[in-house]
Amino acid sequence: MTTPFQRTKALVLTKELLQRLASLGDNAVPLSISAEAEALLKHYLTLLEIDAAHRASPEIFGPSPPFDRHIPNAEILGILDAARQAGVRE
Repeated sequence: MTTPFQRTKALVLTKELLQRLASLGDNAVPLSISAEAEALLKHYLTLLEIDAAHRASPEIFGPSPPFDRHIPNAEILGILDAARQAGVRE
């Protein structure tokens, strides 16, 4: 069962992933992926909106960051670090 904290953490980490994909450029990921990530970010929830959702429905959404257990996904960070080490432009 997904907890409100896990749901909010997923929203925040997804936003961070989209931001990284949008900033990597076409040397690390296809330009179409970067462009799509950037387009999705234009309509993505802000932390203020996530916090408002938490206040309105705490049984569905947990608090917005900063929260103690907010740790970026190690697998995604590893992929991005490998791209950086390979000389890929960010």
